[in-house]
Amino acid sequence: MSFEPLDYARNEIAPLLRAIVVSVEEEERADQVRFFSAILNGVENARDATDLAEPFMELSMSAFVGFDYSPPTAMLLDQVLLHAGQLSEVLSLDDEERH
Repeated sequence: MSFEPLDYARNEIAPLLRAIVVSVEEEERADQVRFFSAILNGVENARDATDLAEPFMELSMSAFVGFDYSPPTAMLLDQVLLHAGQLSEVLSLDDEERH
């Protein structure tokens, strides 16, 4: 059984991103809603593993864009970054190491 990066991103990361979007919507933080909605859109619309590069690049910038995250959002973001880091590690392996 081989690892499917898109399935992992859609099943593990996208739900957490959706939860972040809901959280920041409830907090009325429009700038954060736009930021995380764009990342979620990129993950959901990815056609292959290379399409994940751009939303993950944006995600990695989340610490540097100057947002003040609420504790619930920060907790969700930590989970997203953990999963994204794990996926990035797997994607950096050779095909033979991945299977």
